[in-house]
Amino acid sequence: MTKLRKLSVSGFRGARFALPLDFTNKSRSLAIFGENAAGKSTITDALEWFLTDRVGHLWREDCKQEALRHVLIAEGDDITVAVEFVGDSLAGEKRLSSALKTSTDLANDNTRRVVEGLQDDRIILRHADIVAFLDQQKGAKRKAIADIIGYEEINKFRDAIQGTLNALKRESTYTGAKSHSVTLEGDMVRGVGQIVPDRQAFLTIAQNIAAPFKIGTEITDQATFAEAVKELNALGNSEEKIKKAQRLDQLVKACSALAAEITTFAPDTEAFVTSYNALAKESESVNQLRLSDFLGKGSAVIESEDYVDDACPFCLSAYELGLLRGEVAKRIEDMSEIQERLENAKAQKDSVLQAILSIGIQAKAIGETYNDLTGFDDLMAETTTARKLLRAAHQGITAAYEGLSVYGAPDGFEDGIARLQHCCETAAAKAEEEAGKLGLSEQEQNVATALSTLRMLESQVRDYERAQRVIDAYEAQILTLDAIFERFIKVQNAALQSVLDTISADVGKFYAKLHPDESVDNVRLTMVGEEGVEFQYAFHGHEVQPPRKYLSESHLNSLGVVLFLANARIFNKQAKFLVLDDIVTSFDTSHRRRLLRLLRDEFSDWQIIILTHENVWFEIIKKEMAQHGWKFHEVCADGPNGIVLDDSPANLKEIIAQKKGKDDVTNDLRKLLELVLKEICASLEVKVAFRFNEWNEKRMADELIGQLRSTLGDKSPDLKKHAVFSDLAGSALVANLVSHDNKDKIVGEDIDVLLEDIEKLTELFTCAECDRYISAKIEVPGEKTISCKCGKTRIPWK
Repeated sequence: MTKLRKLSVSGFRGARFALPLDFTNKSRSLAIFGENAAGKSTITDALEWFLTDRVGHLWREDCKQEALRHVLIAEGDDITVAVEFVGDSLAGEKRLSSALKTSTDLANDNTRRVVEGLQDDRIILRHADIVAFLDQQKGAKRKAIADIIGYEEINKFRDAIQGTLNALKRESTYTGAKSHSVTLEGDMVRGVGQIVPDRQAFLTIAQNIAAPFKIGTEITDQATFAEAVKELNALGNSEEKIKKAQRLDQLVKACSALAAEITTFAPDTEAFVTSYNALAKESESVNQLRLSDFLGKGSAVIESEDYVDDACPFCLSAYELGLLRGEVAKRIEDMSEIQERLENAKAQKDSVLQAILSIGIQAKAIGETYNDLTGFDDLMAETTTARKLLRAAHQGITAAYEGLSVYGAPDGFEDGIARLQHCCETAAAKAEEEAGKLGLSEQEQNVATALSTLRMLESQVRDYERAQRVIDAYEAQILTLDAIFERFIKVQNAALQSVLDTISADVGKFYAKLHPDESVDNVRLTMVGEEGVEFQYAFHGHEVQPPRKYLSESHLNSLGVVLFLANARIFNKQAKFLVLDDIVTSFDTSHRRRLLRLLRDEFSDWQIIILTHENVWFEIIKKEMAQHGWKFHEVCADGPNGIVLDDSPANLKEIIAQKKGKDDVTNDLRKLLELVLKEICASLEVKVAFRFNEWNEKRMADELIGQLRSTLGDKSPDLKKHAVFSDLAGSALVANLVSHDNKDKIVGEDIDVLLEDIEKLTELFTCAECDRYISAKIEVPGEKTISCKCGKTRIPWK
């Protein structure tokens, strides 16, 4: 498994100039301290970008790659992130150009395989990740854990089944058939007082309708039905008149039904369009409905008795708690109103679309069934025009709703539907009038009515059976997929619970190490409901879930941390290193120390990188982990230089070299001189006046030079006379003058002279072999000298 050897960042996020981290050949663990906004998370972001080509918390609209470049980086320069892993030639570099084009150069195929393997591992944990996971719904927790343990393909299969199932249920052929079936059922009830589900039921009713006419044929099948119709037609003096009367009667009923439906359709459509368009014009508010869950969880945190800080619980920005509570409640109330309006609009939309389908089907039936009747050309033309308008309206409403855009009816829609209604009413009246002109006897009129009822009912039953075949075909698939999905969920849940039990063993053990003897035990992950995952634990002996019910923020934070650690240890296939970025925000001191001991005991062979903005926590890490080989660094925001690691002279020299001739280096030179003098004075144990706290760190060069020379006068008088000290006095004066409210800047040769003086001073007290300062603590036995660590460089010392 893989660990880090080196990481170098330049031009990336907060690092304007080179920011190198050396974990050594032993891949040492590392703790990094930096004040808030000092830019330490640049290191985490750089590693995430190198491995995954993105930074999750930045990958949002109008952010992404643009946010990776330091704002002061030269326009033509690339940003770089270089990583070296422990192993044989395992290294790579990723660049982002000013044109935001990414390029990656990996040393070899082995490196490529390592990087690809690391992409699937859980390496980085931020405090925001913990909060986000714990606040997820149970179903989202299941999906997140399934992704972590490598169940992505199972999730995809599950989603494919459910997606297909939902798609079948929404399929327009299926929904149209159901809608048409309902319409036909209503028509049957109005025509014969009951639903006629199939051909056999129709034949029975047909026999009942024909029975009063005492014809010689009993209707039992299709052949006898046809024979009975012939006999009924023959009962009058004019078979042709009866047939025409029958068709005219059918047309009256069809046109009356369609006109009646249009009467209710018009106001329903207008009501939907008015309410929906008002909502669509507030699309920004509707789009923010996705925040409702987030705000609801935030409100729960704010309202809990455990939360008393005057700060936002998510971003931790200072905010008066009472004001925040009121604002969150108001936004939730506003969103609740919008959600209700959106749900009402959906119901209205579905109703209007069903009406459009029904009117279209009826218009089509009239246009195709009665186009041979003379005198009804206007009606036939309007059914064709209306169907085109209805089709366009259906598409327009569907597209507008899905895109949450304002809906506009097709040109001429309202007039076209009104004309269709008018033509239906006119045609119904005309058909009744023409039927009356046929001069049928009462017997013939009754026969015509019976035949009309039979023909209409026969057509309805035929359409109903056709619709039912479509419905049955779809529902057979839906039931099959439902059964498959149900069985799949059972197998999935059993397999997932088995994995959860494995994870829970570590989760419970780790949590107990962080919180011993606190009345919370048997912490584990368990399946909840059909497809949920939640933490469960025993609280004073009672089984409890979810965790937020009784646990404090500190305990909740612990759950997130131990779950991440358990998952990493069990499921990481490539990474043997973890990055923990500011994860102990709500931990108290005792739990922080227990976390360190958990890492020490359970992850002793892992490389751990901890970043923090809390100085006390950093000091605890140093005291607890220094003896275990950890390294420690501090980062600070150094104005236009970006973030600087340890403020070391080596880093400042690199910065000066890069800025020279382009930017002002005045302050950098002053800081470099002061830092070199501080390190030399510390190594030679030069005594300086006591100062409180950080003022010890704010000593200027002239004071340090004076105290160094004073010490040398007592301990090594010949060195005190070295020319470098007189040169430095002038350089220190120049550096101080131009870096403190002075219009003059160090330029050209002044820079070179000051750098030469600093280099001479450094060489005077540094060993060329081991590159260490000579130390007053290393006295050479039998000689009045002190030396460097390797002993090859010495100076006289009384």
